[in-house]
Amino acid sequence: MDRDLTWARAILIGNGVYEDSGIPNLPAAECVNAMAKLLTSKRCGWPAECVTSLVDVASPDDLARKVLDAVRNTQEVLLVYYVGHGVRTHEGQLALTLGKTDSDWDALPHTAMLYENLAKILRRHQPPTTLIILDCCHAELANRSNGTFQALDFVGVDETDPGEDADADDGLYVIGASGSTKKARTTETLTCFTDAFLRVVHNGVRTVAKPDLSIEQVFFAVRAQLRRAGLPEPVDSGTRGARRFLFCLNAAHPSNAKVLCEDVLETAVPGQLPMLDRRMLLTAAGAVGLTVADSFMTLRSCFIGPGTAGEADAPGSGASNAVTAAMTSLGQPIPGHTDAVYSVAFQRGARFLASGSADQTVRFWDLADPAHPKPIGVPLTGHTDTVYSVVFSPDGSLLADAGADQKARLLNVTDPAKPVLLSRPATGHTDAVFSVAFSPSGELLAGGSGDRTIRLWKVTDPTHPELVGKPVFGHTDAVLSVAFSHDESVMGSGGSDHAVRLWNVADPLAAIGAALPGHTDRVYCVTFSPDGHLLASGSGDRTIRLWKVTDPANPVLLGTATGHKDAVNSVAFRPDGRVLASGSSDHTIRLWHVTPSARPVPLGRTLTGHRGAVYSVAFSPDGNLLASGSADQTVRLWKPAR
Repeated sequence: MDRDLTWARAILIGNGVYEDSGIPNLPAAECVNAMAKLLTSKRCGWPAECVTSLVDVASPDDLARKVLDAVRNTQEVLLVYYVGHGVRTHEGQLALTLGKTDSDWDALPHTAMLYENLAKILRRHQPPTTLIILDCCHAELANRSNGTFQALDFVGVDETDPGEDADADDGLYVIGASGSTKKARTTETLTCFTDAFLRVVHNGVRTVAKPDLSIEQVFFAVRAQLRRAGLPEPVDSGTRGARRFLFCLNAAHPSNAKVLCEDVLETAVPGQLPMLDRRMLLTAAGAVGLTVADSFMTLRSCFIGPGTAGEADAPGSGASNAVTAAMTSLGQPIPGHTDAVYSVAFQRGARFLASGSADQTVRFWDLADPAHPKPIGVPLTGHTDTVYSVVFSPDGSLLADAGADQKARLLNVTDPAKPVLLSRPATGHTDAVFSVAFSPSGELLAGGSGDRTIRLWKVTDPTHPELVGKPVFGHTDAVLSVAFSHDESVMGSGGSDHAVRLWNVADPLAAIGAALPGHTDRVYCVTFSPDGHLLASGSGDRTIRLWKVTDPANPVLLGTATGHKDAVNSVAFRPDGRVLASGSSDHTIRLWHVTPSARPVPLGRTLTGHRGAVYSVAFSPDGNLLASGSADQTVRLWKPAR
């Protein structure tokens, strides 16, 4: 690579240990160490003295001093990498958490490093090329502050300006691990974004014919890898040519085989296997006359992609074929949305289906002939960001939808071809609304939000929804799912704090006991059985937990269902209460036989067909259809096998 890094500077910031018990710890130190090792390897070629690691810094002023000291004498290139929790403030700014950050809303902007302030510090010593990598939640919010670096507001600018020198790599390029309303994901060893970034650089990109990779080419490969896994997609933005900065050697190019094999041998840690692609290692072995064993294959992975061999119930795997599949695919996937489908819901009578998507629209489908669903009307617009949740009222006359733009809307859908917005969006939440639910009587609407609260609206007059009481706190992170019991005396909720909670539906809403224990990752979904006796929850820890809640003050864990290979995003009971469906980021749907006295038991074969994460599953009111929405931008219908 033709570049001089003698006066360059890389600052690697990682915070994974927090004094505030409400902020979960992260493997940030491991990520920083791995990035430092990568940069100083022969792949990237940074001099060790040009790389500064700042791990578990306590406060914004401490970090400011350390960053100021690190950027002195920086010329040509500045790279800043941050890994930790990113939090959205009341003002919509991105706050980077530090060791003594206080999660209280009022204290947060003063105890975390606002990205805006970090940008101002870096601006004073800005070299021609600035590269920013933010591995945190809500990373895209940084775009609001990146104008600090340069006069040109780059938000949305993706192409080189006409007339610009095609070889120039100056300017600003920012990579974020998540969208403005999205949460990044992590494992016990590395964050998923950093793990994917390391893999791409280690293994190279075979579709790039050149011996070097620009940082943008690395980003594209990382995004494709995470997208295939159904994980949050990273984002990028920048000005001028910084995206063309040559970041590393292309490990997939034959001309680099010898030097990269030597790099593996020089940097290998005793007891750990190099994270290299097997084909690359065999090529390298031929170049330097080495014998490379299969043990040099990649071992670590934070996700499982489609088509994984060895699934217990894959055709021909030897799993029991005596159990007839409970459901089978009905027709072809339903196209129409142009981005991930996060929510599906049946209208009473099973005649119509609604779907909400990251393309910011809600669509309606006519299921008169379920084998050939037809779109009804035009896509319903109005939201300015991802639609996370759609739900019909019990009588089917209303639809509530909610999304990342903090809005929850009520629409009259007696004629789905001509939905009518009944009022201004229900207000109150100050962050993304991830879930809405009608009470069985249809008198209440509940919302769960990234602002860590649950809110209730009285909707007996849907043209004038009224807030009931104050926002309810209890979760220490985003509330991802809310659900009512059959008699609406109890609510359930699941959150990013790994907690499942039960609430007495009164004014005010009151917590019933402590959080239900057991999950070790975000709880993406909760739902009650039709008779209200059972509560099911699905989590990023890949499990489903089933609780008996006939006495909500003393819930009893009936068992934990395992089998999914990635996060469980959605669970739904069949109307008879005997079958539970679950949708997962492993691209599959599983069915479980449930009873009021035992753990869930797998039912039939795993349902496959989606090419991306399954974000939502829903049974029709008569139980004869199952709908699913996916990151592959489609809706699918499933019917009972005969």
